Amino acid sequence: MESIRKSEVEFKILALCEEFLKETAFRVLDVDARVASSSLIRIFIDKSGTENGPSLEEVAELSRKLDPLIEASNFTQGSYNLEVSSPGLDRRLRLSTDFEKEVGKEISLNLYESVPGIGANVKGLLVKVENNQLNIAQGTKNRKEFEIPFQNIKRANKVWDFEIKGSK
Repeated sequence: MESIRKSEVEFKILALCEEFLKETAFRVLDVDARVASSSLIRIFIDKSGTENGPSLEEVAELSRKLDPLIEASNFTQGSYNLEVSSPGLDRRLRLSTDFEKEVGKEISLNLYESVPGIGANVKGLLVKVENNQLNIAQGTKNRKEFEIPFQNIKRANKVWDFEIKGSK
């Protein structure tokens, strides 16, 4: 399945977590791993079959279970901090299927390399997802559409619109 670009360590952590969670109601949405002398590993999870996501108790339990698996895998050269959390409003988009659910909606992207005309931090309307890339549109009057390959995406999020229709 198509995914945004991740480091080798992040892909290994994703694979470990996906294997561990495959028989559960939980899914790994994304992983951020900053491996250095003091490493930080963030794992974002979601729960199937509910709009509320995992409870605080479920997140804490998953953290306790994932920690020894990650430690035994020696992904870091020393100590690390593990953060397991639900996405909340800062819902991450990683897989092509995540993006497909957001077609026609606004998303925010942080890119590895700047794209001429829009830069490295992009906000726009997701028009299409195909061939390992996204088509993002910006502007209404002078609408421009840009193609962004999955491999250039560092982080992607859904953008929420809380404006009440009909009010100013």
